[in-house]
Amino acid sequence: MKMQEKLTAIHLQALRILEHVGIILHHAELIDMLKEHGVSVKDKTVYFKPDTVMDAVRRAPDSFTLHARNPCHDMIIGGNRVNCAPGYGCPTICRIDGSRRNAVMADYVRMAKLVHQCPHFSINGGILAQPSDIPIDMSHLLMIYATLVSSDKCLMGVPGNATQLKTAIELASIAFGGLEKFAARPHILSLVNLISPLQIDEMALDTMMIAARHNQPLVISPSPAAGTTGPIDLAANIALATAEALAGIAIVQMIQPGTPVIFGLQCLGADLKTGNISIGSPAYALQAKYAAALARMYHLPSRCGGALTDAAYLSPQSGYESMLNMLATFQNGVNFVVHSAGILDSYSAISYEKFIMDIEIIDMVQYYLNDAAVDPQTLNLELIRSVGPGGQFLTTMDTLQKCRTQSWNSSIGVRGKSDGGLQEETFLKNIAAKEIFMLDAYEPPTMDQMLHFELENFLIRQGVDQPLIDKINYY
Repeated sequence: MKMQEKLTAIHLQALRILEHVGIILHHAELIDMLKEHGVSVKDKTVYFKPDTVMDAVRRAPDSFTLHARNPCHDMIIGGNRVNCAPGYGCPTICRIDGSRRNAVMADYVRMAKLVHQCPHFSINGGILAQPSDIPIDMSHLLMIYATLVSSDKCLMGVPGNATQLKTAIELASIAFGGLEKFAARPHILSLVNLISPLQIDEMALDTMMIAARHNQPLVISPSPAAGTTGPIDLAANIALATAEALAGIAIVQMIQPGTPVIFGLQCLGADLKTGNISIGSPAYALQAKYAAALARMYHLPSRCGGALTDAAYLSPQSGYESMLNMLATFQNGVNFVVHSAGILDSYSAISYEKFIMDIEIIDMVQYYLNDAAVDPQTLNLELIRSVGPGGQFLTTMDTLQKCRTQSWNSSIGVRGKSDGGLQEETFLKNIAAKEIFMLDAYEPPTMDQMLHFELENFLIRQGVDQPLIDKINYY
């Protein structure tokens, strides 16, 4: 069966799932809205006719621009562009020795600074690490505030209930000239995780509803794991995820037609010996290939992939699994790549050292996929003639002029002869040195003093204590 035939079969199966099996929505207001659009509802289960869901999906744009505080960092999401985003959602920090500790707000700010320093990322924020030392009911506001004062790149949102989302958007809008200007174009991108199989919870639906009403883009991201929360056959698992994503996208378009959405299949593997998810197996990379192709078929931007691994700490396993996933991600032209750096242990931890290593992986993959330029200048017959048989090219002017631009050099890797464990020790020292260099070179982006005051004043009105704000500013 050819690829297009496979995609069509998966698509038709997804439509059958939505029509005959349905999807549960935990949100009375949106269920009532769907009824008004002619969608069949039984209790909390909604059933979409194929034409209904696809007519809605077609209203979504095939690409959109996410606008940063600094226009130099604006992102076009869609087409053939690959945009990387950092790790997201981890509650723990993995140390270099493999031990764990709970993430704190200082980790969040430190990670935001590293992301700001990294040219591979035009977006910052979201849940870079879930801080355990701040009030949970204020964490969404404090993470957005920390991102705004640490970076002027595009803004990743933080999920929450309807009230939390409204206040988060109000806070973010201050940095963009107020709610009216904020809602006029995309400024904050929110990730919505669906519950497989075939459920969307109230918080996810609140996020979709509030974001759409403010014309802000969404990543609709189901994550069935083949063999546990999804069928073990990859085709069926992808079809299930496709059904879930199409339902979510259709709902968003019924709330606000034309809202930018990203088709965000994050189809997982599973370790059936333990029941745990698996994001480092080739099953994940293979499903990402289909996710990207399906998004192109639907004329939607895609989200999947990343530097993902099941390894519990920085190790050879974390390297080869992340490289496979990142190469597959770039080769298949995924438009928006969450978890591009830092992730360990099947999403449960983030690591500064892994972040630095993953930046290196992105560099290598981009160099490889940029390919070799072949033209009369690069074939360079005159140079080869001038050196002649038995000569050498090391000291030619051509090599001297191009040695810093044409030759790929690792910033952390170790080359040459090593004795015992010294190479690994040097490798880890190189990683630490690069992280220190990035943080030492960090300078906070320019922010008007009055704007900073307005952001702080908004937090205080929401009940955040001034000492906590001062602590974030100090980090």
